[in-house]
Amino acid sequence: MRAGLGIGLSTIMLSALLAACGGSSGGGGSGGFAPVAAVAGTETAAQSTPPAPAANANAAPVLIESRVQTPELAAIDVSPFKDRPAGARPVPRHVLLPSLPTESALPLKSAPAVFGTPTKIGVARRIAETANVQSVSSMMSWTPSERGGKLAALRFASPDAKGVRIGLRVESLPLGTMVSFYGDTSKKLYEVSAQEILATIQRNLDAGDSSDNARIYWSPNMGGEALTVEIEVPPNAVLDAVKVAVPMLSHVAVDITKQDSLQKIGEAGTCNLDVTCASQYDTLSKSVALMDFIQDGGNYVCTGTLLNDRMSTGTPYFLSANHCISNQTVASTLYTLWSYKSASCNSTQVSPALVTIGSGATLLYAESTTDTSFMRLNSQPPAGALFAGSSPFEPRSFDGMQGVYGVHHPKGDLQKYSEGDYLGTAACGSSSCNSSTGSDAKFLAVRWNRGVTEGGSSGSGLFRRLNGKDYLVGQLLGGASSCSQPAGYDFYGRFDLPFNAALQQWLNAPSTTVRTTIYRFYNTKTGAHFYTSNVPERDLVITKLHEYSYEGPAFFAFGAAAPGTSPVYRFYNTRTGAHFYTIDEQERARVQGNWPWYLFEGVAWYANTSQSSSATPMFRFYQTKVQTHFYTINASERDSIQQNLPMYTYEGIAYFGWTSL
Repeated sequence: MRAGLGIGLSTIMLSALLAACGGSSGGGGSGGFAPVAAVAGTETAAQSTPPAPAANANAAPVLIESRVQTPELAAIDVSPFKDRPAGARPVPRHVLLPSLPTESALPLKSAPAVFGTPTKIGVARRIAETANVQSVSSMMSWTPSERGGKLAALRFASPDAKGVRIGLRVESLPLGTMVSFYGDTSKKLYEVSAQEILATIQRNLDAGDSSDNARIYWSPNMGGEALTVEIEVPPNAVLDAVKVAVPMLSHVAVDITKQDSLQKIGEAGTCNLDVTCASQYDTLSKSVALMDFIQDGGNYVCTGTLLNDRMSTGTPYFLSANHCISNQTVASTLYTLWSYKSASCNSTQVSPALVTIGSGATLLYAESTTDTSFMRLNSQPPAGALFAGSSPFEPRSFDGMQGVYGVHHPKGDLQKYSEGDYLGTAACGSSSCNSSTGSDAKFLAVRWNRGVTEGGSSGSGLFRRLNGKDYLVGQLLGGASSCSQPAGYDFYGRFDLPFNAALQQWLNAPSTTVRTTIYRFYNTKTGAHFYTSNVPERDLVITKLHEYSYEGPAFFAFGAAAPGTSPVYRFYNTRTGAHFYTIDEQERARVQGNWPWYLFEGVAWYANTSQSSSATPMFRFYQTKVQTHFYTINASERDSIQQNLPMYTYEGIAYFGWTSL
């Protein structure tokens, strides 16, 4: 049991506060909690919260239990972080930015936390030299690559930066193109396919963002003051189809990714408590990740929690604060750091278990009145990560509970924990939070007995224990707690309200039918594409068939028959070595009856023949030169092919798949 988590005290103190300060049982009166100076979140909510359904007093609360990530599920993803090749790389064209004025670089993480505002660790810098496609095209110097294609590179340096994130604006890239990012001394590079980049951009566009920011793909931070972006196009690619620009980068003043750097350790106040010293949080801490994301070129950090769903499907649902991530374009820039904690109790060494996961997230629900941001990560968390339990407990059920607690990253530092008492519900406006039990009471008020929260803790989960199990009940908006004011109140958005309004459709869904990922490869020798839903087959191609460039997840379908779906059949063309896929029964029969050099390989996956159940059109092309078919679910990629690759004949919609699980 944790020390200092008395139950009666919080109830007594709340009653005394309400009585002494004139707390209202109706709506946002000024009594109860001392108002906390606040800056309202400036983001536009992706979705407004409808009124919560009336509670059934006799209904038992939904209890979603935790589960641990399995190695098998974690292995579904292929890490984009790869060993940097020992051979010579192309000499990049250098772009050197002037030094930032001292006041512009900011101490950033040393600044006091602001209520409802994420912690900033990097500033946006505009780059005039590479702001448009024409400028970048004139700077590209193409050299032969080992895979038979061509390479060109640009190196961007921002003096005295601890890290750099490059904003790559993409209009088009040839099929089969690979893009890599690496630092001057980094042993790893981050490799992503043009297909994945265009899928990210399409996700932003589909969410309704038509701004330039929606078309920018943000690199990871590889450490150091310079970052090189390298573009490799396959053999016979049309170089004029490489239409990219780098209009900005983020100058990161604090290195949160370099494992052997001690600079970021100890940034949080000294009253914070190292989670590695508290064995009772060993498991719970594995559900918590440090978030690194970009907003308008600035680099920010918050904290988020991996959540399980009732059927334990392994879908990586992720909860944080709306004031951290409130739109899809920002969600697409997200990188998460797992097991970012000390190697041992109060150690100055980072745990060797630290893992960085990229690929961003798909924003499912964002709402400002409870400060909720609910996402699905686009990559699986590492093996051993915890999908945390949760429950939409009503505040009245908190009476008699044994305290509340949380694990978080104050000021982006290594994981810390806090323990304290729940004091009651609150209404939070643009400049303060006040006690309330009315319809505006959308937040939970907490006072800590041990530890505090600080900037960077935003979005972290508030937990309570029931029958020895941890359940998330809220996410951090902010408050007044700090090492100089440890008794200051903190406020968490009530989890029960967004759960009942929207989140239960994902977290409490009864269906066990789960879509599967379809992976895509590009054959650099033939120019044909290969698709598979089979993870062992994918890994075999990666390790044995080096002429195939792995392009990542292409779309999603069903691995088994589901209501409303039809089988997609797969053939192997013994003459060209390419595969052919069709959902059309008549086309399948015609191929089997007339072209014996096509070997029938059975059902590849299941998809829809019509647009239903949120399905998205799958576009089909015929490549006249190599006589193979190409399939894409990405409308931007379809448009790019039609504009830049005349050898591809558009054949229309083949069937309907899905852009997410």
